[in-house]
Amino acid sequence: MMFTMVQYGLLLAAALFTSQGAYLFARPALRILQASLRTDRRHLTRMKALRELRRKDIRRSGRWVKAAGRLHRWLELLLITTGGDKDRPGAVQSFLLLAASLFGAVGTLALFASGSVRFSLLMAVIAVFCLYMRYHMKLRKIQIQGGYDLAEAVGILTSKYKVNRGNMRSALREASQEVRSVTIRRHFIKLVREEINYTNPEELERSVEEFVYSINTSFAKQLGLALLKGLVRGEYVESTLSSIDKNIHKNIDMLRDEGDSSSEVLQLSWLHVLLFPALILFMVVFMGFSSTMHYQLGTETGRYWLTITVIFILFSLVMAFWFKRPPNDY
Repeated sequence: MMFTMVQYGLLLAAALFTSQGAYLFARPALRILQASLRTDRRHLTRMKALRELRRKDIRRSGRWVKAAGRLHRWLELLLITTGGDKDRPGAVQSFLLLAASLFGAVGTLALFASGSVRFSLLMAVIAVFCLYMRYHMKLRKIQIQGGYDLAEAVGILTSKYKVNRGNMRSALREASQEVRSVTIRRHFIKLVREEINYTNPEELERSVEEFVYSINTSFAKQLGLALLKGLVRGEYVESTLSSIDKNIHKNIDMLRDEGDSSSEVLQLSWLHVLLFPALILFMVVFMGFSSTMHYQLGTETGRYWLTITVIFILFSLVMAFWFKRPPNDY
């Protein structure tokens, strides 16, 4: 019994010493392996963090890129519509360069005239805003007139579409020869040219988008969708064209009356533009040019009221053009 216990005790001690020796022998290698595993874990953790950061940057930059793309396309549509036949590549870049030059020139002149940085910056911003409003007012005028001209164009296009038995390209080509509106005629011709040469439906969609933007009414959007169906998919859209033609003529007289009344509001809004220079001229006559310029630009009170006056004049013009726009759904 005692012998057996001693034997097992020795075996246990031998096992412990062997295990301890094996551990001591393998400890350097184990430490190296442990350090390597820790390094790998840190590397994986950092790589995961970097990937997450890169994804966030991509998403963030993607949003900025999309926003910049939408802004570029918005300016491009504005300049294409207001430019008419002068549509040319680089129009957006030219507009931005013009705006930057105007900002710098007006800001510099206002700074030398008043000595106030805040006033010069405000005048520069107002100058750029006036440049934009010049294009925007022209755009409103084109869109409003296009809304009325669309009634004639849809009627002609519908009749030509019936004659050509659903051939949208031929209908557009023949309709462009009879439409009196220069803007709509130009878009019809461009659609025919794009339909012949396009390799990607997006190219044709861009042309339709430009046509819709030049009018910007619900009927123009419906017609644009019908044009895409007829040109890209080859669908028969005679019922859609007839429905648009019927609905667009329902209230055309009411819209023209509304346009006449809104024109009176617009003419009244221009009264501020005439009265303000007249007031400045009146001050120059009675106070002298130097005193007037000193009061308007050299004093805080003069700069304040000059700024307020210009802002209210611009606001009245903007509101007049906004209310002149006919409703989107006739």
